[in-house]
Amino acid sequence: MKQVWAMLQRTADGAMLMNEEGIVILWNKAAERLLGFRAQDVIGRPCQEVIRGETLAGHPFCSPSCVVGHRLGCGRGVRNFDIQTRTKGGKVIWLNVSSLPVPSRKPDRFLAAHLFRDITARKKVLGLTEELYAAVAPPRGRDYASSEPLSRGATERRADTVPEIPALLPLGEREREILRGLAAGKSGKDIADLLCISPVTVRNHIQHILEKLGAHSRLQALAIAFPPGGVSAQK
Repeated sequence: MKQVWAMLQRTADGAMLMNEEGIVILWNKAAERLLGFRAQDVIGRPCQEVIRGETLAGHPFCSPSCVVGHRLGCGRGVRNFDIQTRTKGGKVIWLNVSSLPVPSRKPDRFLAAHLFRDITARKKVLGLTEELYAAVAPPRGRDYASSEPLSRGATERRADTVPEIPALLPLGEREREILRGLAAGKSGKDIADLLCISPVTVRNHIQHILEKLGAHSRLQALAIAFPPGGVSAQK
């Protein structure tokens, strides 16, 4: 336990540790710098009162019946997630949170450790990209001017309007073709038909794209591949 404590204190990410009841028992210096709360302000308080996390829609994410805390308390893993919160000064920021269970002295019970970092700038870029994507991409598989599904020729013509993906990104040509297809509003089946490959192969390529770009969703991958300033509206 001492080693875990020391590791959390030294990490460059904000870090906090909760006991089995969800009470904060550790708050490191990086967390102080990030959120403005000193350790003495938060230690001994329930996690949900400190973080006060919300979803993108502004709905409460943190609560006394936190699913994340319950899973960690049982020793089960949790995928990283994004929440918005406020600093001590009231500034709204976005955090990406990684969580892991830490064995406690109680049999079959675990403490909950959270590591978090500021992703506000990335969220702003993603928000701008969503607006741009909504402006330039049609509803999936359909044309703006018609209620009929897009023909193969139409989707191919629309794909021609998608900008080139930066050469520096570590993607193969097939992965770039699939990303351009997604940006053009095509479904996985559309892409599979156009490239003469199976939908399963398309899904595998998309998973590899997410891993290579460090993205958690297709939309995030598009935000990285077509950043604001790199996407131009269709003419």
